[in-house]
Amino acid sequence: MPRVQVLTAALLFLSLAGPAAAQRPDFSGMWTLDEGASEVTPPAFSGGRGGGHTERLFITHAANGTVVIGAETNGVKAWSFTPGRGELSIPVGRDTSMMASSRWDGNRLVAEGTQGEMTMHEVMSLSADGSILTIEVDTTTPDGETHNRLVYTMAPPVGPCKAWAMPCKDFPQGAR
Repeated sequence: MPRVQVLTAALLFLSLAGPAAAQRPDFSGMWTLDEGASEVTPPAFSGGRGGGHTERLFITHAANGTVVIGAETNGVKAWSFTPGRGELSIPVGRDTSMMASSRWDGNRLVAEGTQGEMTMHEVMSLSADGSILTIEVDTTTPDGETHNRLVYTMAPPVGPCKAWAMPCKDFPQGAR
């Protein structure tokens, strides 16, 4: 009997501790850059997560753990991280990409990558209430180190898609 009780207690403990330990923040949403709270150090190219295309981010945090980060004006250059599952290619410039790996560090998503002589260390975190996303990016090149701190707030809907930077189109009735 004692063996059954120990096994039952262990299973109960694991079932209670497992979900709490496995919970991660959900970065999903539409995020708008808070320029006043952010620190952007030029040149802030994609590898340093700055530049004109980072004013609004659209993030999807899928059930399988993959985090896809896209900008409003350049969805083709979306970044994708799957923590703990090896390296993925991410865009860092007009025609340049880097191999980057990602992992969880508590409730923070950490990504690191190298492209030629450039290295990137990025940390994404959410405020306790989930309304503020902070992305800290350290980039090292032969010219030195650059630090960017991008602070985003959860944005309300942006209105009809015809007003977006890349507007939608009407399709005739019956088109499939």
